[in-house]
Order: sequence, then structure tokens, then C-alpha cells
Amino acid sequence: MMAVKAGLCAVVVALLSLGCDTTGDAKYTPPPLPEGGGDAMIADATVDAPIPPPLDASPPVDAGPCTTGFRYAPPPGTLAHQVSVTGEWNAFAQPGVPMVGPDASGAFTASVELPPGLVAYKFVVDGAFSLDPAAVLEKYVGGVENSAVEVSDCRVPTLALSKKTLSRAAAGQGHFNGVVRFNPGQGGPGADAKTVNATLRKDGIASPLAAAAVDPSGTQITVDAPGLGDGKYTIFVDASDTAGRVAATLRLVFWIEADAFDWSDSLIYMAVTDRFKDGDTTNDVPPVPNVDPREQFQGGDLEGIQAKVDDGTFDRLGVRVLWMTPHNTNPSDAWIASDGVHLTMGYHGYWPTKAREVDPRLGGDKALHDLVTSAHAHGVRVLEDLVVNHVHQEHEYVAPHPGWFHSGCICGTANCDWTVHRLDCIFAPYLPDIDWTNPTADRQFDDDALWWADTFDLDGFRIDAVKQVPNSCIINLSHRIRSEFEAAGTRFFMTGETAMGWSDCGLSCNLPQYQTISQYIGPHGLDGQFDFPLYYADPLNVFVNDTKGMIHADYWVQASGWEYPAGAIMSPYIGSQDTARFVTLASYRGQDAAHDPSIPYNQWTNIAGPPPDSEPYQRLQLAQSWLFTLPGAPLLYYGDEYGEPGGVDPNNRVMWQGDGALSADQAATLAHMQALGQARKGLVALRRGAYRPVNATETTLVFARETTAGDVALVALSKLTTPTTFTAALPVTLPVPDGTVLHDRMGGADVQVSGGTITVTLGPRGAAVLAP
Repeated sequence: MMAVKAGLCAVVVALLSLGCDTTGDAKYTPPPLPEGGGDAMIADATVDAPIPPPLDASPPVDAGPCTTGFRYAPPPGTLAHQVSVTGEWNAFAQPGVPMVGPDASGAFTASVELPPGLVAYKFVVDGAFSLDPAAVLEKYVGGVENSAVEVSDCRVPTLALSKKTLSRAAAGQGHFNGVVRFNPGQGGPGADAKTVNATLRKDGIASPLAAAAVDPSGTQITVDAPGLGDGKYTIFVDASDTAGRVAATLRLVFWIEADAFDWSDSLIYMAVTDRFKDGDTTNDVPPVPNVDPREQFQGGDLEGIQAKVDDGTFDRLGVRVLWMTPHNTNPSDAWIASDGVHLTMGYHGYWPTKAREVDPRLGGDKALHDLVTSAHAHGVRVLEDLVVNHVHQEHEYVAPHPGWFHSGCICGTANCDWTVHRLDCIFAPYLPDIDWTNPTADRQFDDDALWWADTFDLDGFRIDAVKQVPNSCIINLSHRIRSEFEAAGTRFFMTGETAMGWSDCGLSCNLPQYQTISQYIGPHGLDGQFDFPLYYADPLNVFVNDTKGMIHADYWVQASGWEYPAGAIMSPYIGSQDTARFVTLASYRGQDAAHDPSIPYNQWTNIAGPPPDSEPYQRLQLAQSWLFTLPGAPLLYYGDEYGEPGGVDPNNRVMWQGDGALSADQAATLAHMQALGQARKGLVALRRGAYRPVNATETTLVFARETTAGDVALVALSKLTTPTTFTAALPVTLPVPDGTVLHDRMGGADVQVSGGTITVTLGPRGAAVLAP
């Protein structure tokens, strides 16, 4: 299903609604949210009532069929002679309902009476079944993939935001004003003014919003909320028509803040919750016998993370987004590890046993509510880690619903490659895979995801193991999330983990890596993903080791810009819960640590300690200087802010030591990271500017970040172990004229633009962040 194959362009479009050009590269530019927010309902498959059902809603008992329009436009350069539409309503009978056409544009159209719900369909084009190239949703029927349309009850009224004004004159003077359109049901009356109700929610506390008025026509509802302090709000609007038919609740999510946030502003901090900080010892549990201490629950909890939010730890790092390991309750006992010898536990959260419960060992539901409230008070967004590939065999759904899951070969074993068998392999015998081709399972797990987002007022999802699930999982979940939470234009951020690699053979042979990651990104999919190819190309080769120079780093950052869909917010990183710690890798640079048992890197024996000297910390500081200044939403893995050592899992998941006595090297590293974080937070160009190459050699690198508004920052880096001074010519189009004085946000000397060049002096493995 690679987008590079032009012959599969139509299929890729049908799955992801991505555009295809003559080169076969799938690209997209996120469209602006329409007035009233949210994505369009179904492209070219029009439903009379275009608002999807609310959370956990069911069609009314007396719901009848409604007219649903379908349109088929042949791919460019092709013709169709006879087209029909067929689907669940007639058991996919062929030829189905004839479509009229072609019209002047070459398209065919038809209308079908359908009952409310998610309905699968296909086109029959000159005798052959075809997916709808313009469809957003998918539905499997009998294990077969189909396009799908969400049919609402056309007799029920709907609500939609038609206009909004959001302002903040000063602190405590935020103001939301909106006009909500009441759309009567088919042949139905207008709104009943007595039923119109608006509720304002902030930090889990809801209060009536008195200013909700209906105009005489019964079609316009004005919602007004003045005098708001900074923070995140949700307005819920409800109304019925004069015949008693109830419209689905309209949810309007918005923020009041001094500077409007954009997801490209993100610096994401990722914490393994159980390994961060023990904030409440009363929820600690005793160790389980015969389990390695590193695989036990160790007491970290949501209260511990909240304490660090409250004391400004994350603010000092410039963190704007918190991502924590999954919060679902996990099993209380131990299970065999992947080596077949050791026992391990679900302290990491990726073995859910409950669909809608925060693990009591992490603090329970109240602790998550309180943490989100604290984060929002600091303007920090919270991502939930969503496990969509599997559950634990003790999960409450497994026994009563065995048809919702499937088994297969063990991923990574003989003849069971992670990529080749991405959809039919399982992580472990006790982790049954979710069968997303089962429509009932699909709906239930989507409902659960919406429950988490709503109940805890979350700001986004980081989706685990994206590559291991069908595209329909991501497409349908994204559609439901965006339809429910984005009516006021506030983006619910969705990023994913599609684990891939990188080969030292040039761009062309790495295209499949980028294409696999990219196929899940789009206006009806994810906003971005973690940049695996960049991790393997640059941090390991350029900063851990010296096998590649700064020219290499410059090239592969540009490659990310070329190869991922336009507008995607990717997350570069230099460390994660699935990789050995940077300072440990740097301590054994140039050695085959992964295969040499004499090197303190391994999982169970010969465990790595602190670096033997200062050099790994210096390399880490340089790598982070590169990372924090890149486009996208960089990831900072907990402990990397001061240089926590550790080999592969579980040694890269030890307790956070940030409150303890740091070594001199660690303290210096932390100070460096804080300066970088503040530079990124304070310079809009570092957050939102495009990457512009300036000058790259084997040992030095200069690049610019430039916004469309003309904000500019320059970044200068040196791999040399001695001080260096060098001159770099600036692009003539860069808006920094001669005489411009650039100040180093890392504390170095000012630099003045002269003759279209800058001359920079850097210390050993030094970095400068320069801006007017």
C-alpha cells in the first residue's frame, strides 16, 4: 500500500484522503477549520444531517431511513461508463443502485434511503467493485474492507457553531462569544427557547452559562462567556425543537491565554509514570516474589508528576506538553518477559485490563484529574498514551467478547517480521490483538478513547504501535475525535508511533521508511508521528559516534521536511523508553555495545553505570542543542535533561533523579537544557519557523528558522573539541540585514551581521542560538 506506487494512488486516497501528484508522493496540507470548526463530514458522500452522534449515543428508537447522497468521480485520466453503489443495505448485491451520470464533470450520483449508523458501501464501476476515493471512513464487513458513511437521523435537529469571537484584553478578561446555528430536522420545527441550555466547564467544574439566547426564528443561539481567567474551557450547548426532538450536545473547546498556542510550539516531555516520582506512598504496593526489582512497580505516580508541574520543574525546561505512559489499570501479577526467562510486570501501563479506570497504583482517577488541572494552569497540554493494538488477556472485554480479538505469530520471531506481519503478529501470547475489522470492537474501543478524552479533559493522544493496526483504526478514531472535540477550532492533537529504521544507503532506499510513517498522517488521520528515520540517521551517527559529520545531520533534517506530508508536526528525539540512554551509548561510542556482552549495556547483567568522564555529557548537550532547535514537536525523555545513564529496557526506565544530588556534569547538563528550553519557548522562530540550511561542514553547522511573518533565529553548532571561530554566509533572502545584532540565548557573545555574513565563536562542542 505504499504511496510511491502510482497505480495504488486511488487506494491510498480512499484510505487517507491524501492527494496524489504525478510522482506518486502522497502529500497533504491541513485545511483551515471551517467556520464552526471540525472537519467536513464525508467528502462527496453527503448526509442530510451532517453532525455525527455524540459520545455513547444511540439512534432514537423510532429512527427511520434518511436520504444519503453518493458521488463517484473517476480518477483523472480515466472514464467510467456504468456506475452503481451497493452496500450493507442490500448485502452488497451487484450491480446495486444505479448512479446517474456522467455529468459535465464526469461524476456519477445517486441517493439511497439508509438507517442511522455507520454504513459500509462500495461503488461498482463497469462491473468491478471499488472503494470510494473520496470517503473518509472505513468499515469491515465479513473481514472485507469497505468505504463507510456515518448516517445521522435526518429528523433530529443539529447544532453547529457558525461564528465565534475569542479575545483576552488582559488577565481575567477573557471573552468567548459564539453564534450556534440550530438546524431543524427534516420537516421539523425550530428550537424551543425553553430547552436551550449552555454549560461552561473548567477543570472539571461545570456551571450554568446564563447568556444563551435564541432569536425569534428559532435558528440562532447566542452564547456569551465574559470575564474568563486563563485556562482551558468547554461550553456545552443543548437544545430541542418544539416537537421535543433533542439535538446532540455541541461541545465547544477553547483556551484563554496570553499567547495562542500552536502544536508546533510543543516541547514534549515523556515520563514513565511509575518511574518518575513517588508523590503518594499510600498507593505503593509490595514487591511480587521472584521478579527483578527493575520490573516491579516502584511507586512513581501521578501525584509525583503533579508536584513537579506545580513547582515549575517543567516550566524551567520550556516544556509545553506532557506525555505519560498509559494510565489504564494493568495486571497485578508478573508475566514472562520476551527473553522467556525473566518475569516482568505492567508498571509501564501497556497491558490494559480495564477499559475506563486509572490504575490505583498510579493514583486513580482523582490523581489524573488533579494533574491535568495543574498542567492546564501552567498552559501545559496533556497527551494520553493510547494502546490500540492489544490488551492483556485479563482485560474485562476478552472473556465476554472473544470475537473482538485475534491471535497470531509472535512479532520478531522466525518468519514473523514486525513489518511484513504487522497486522497479524502479536506482542506476546498473553497480549491478544484487537480485531479492528470487527465493527462492534471498533466502535467500543473508539467509545473508550472518547471517554478518556472527555472525562479527563485531555488535549491529545499519543497512539502506540500504529503500524500494527489497520488504517481504518486510525481513520475512524480520528474522525470521531475531531467531530466531537474540534467544533470550536481547537485541535485535539494526535501523534503516533510507527517504528521504522534507517539504512546508510541514501534517500531513495529509505523512502519506504518515510512512506510507511506518512500513510497514517493527513487531515483525516494523525497530525504527526515520531521521526524514527531521523533518530537512526543523526543522533547515533553524528552525536553519539563520529561516523558522520554535520553535513549528514543537515541533510537528513532536510529530508524529513521533504518526505513527510506538508504540515505534519513530526517529533524528532534522541532518546526514548525503547532505546538505551544517550550518555550510555556515548560512553561506549565506536563499540558494538548491542552485541558485546562485556560492555555494560545489556538488559539483565553487567548493567551500565555513570559515564566514565565528562565527554558523554558534552555530547548530550550538543545533541540536545540540535534537537531543541529543530522544527516539529521535539521529545525530551525523562532523565535526559540531566543525563541519566542506562542501557536497554529496563535499565533506561529507572527512577528519575531530578530532585536528588546531581553530579557536577549532570547539574551543568540540566542548566544547559533549561537554557535551551527557554530559548525555544521565547523565540517564535524556533517553534514555528521553517528549516533553512545556511552552512554545513563536517565539524560545524549553521541553520536558520524563519516564519512567514519574518521572525528569524540562527543556530550554530560545533563538534570540535577545541574552541573555534568561523564565518558563514547567510542566504540573501533571509530577513536579517547588515547591522542586525543577534543575541545568543545560550549566553555567548552578540554577533552582528556584516556583508551578509556572521562570524561565530563557539567553545568545545559548543552551541549558540542567535536572534535579534
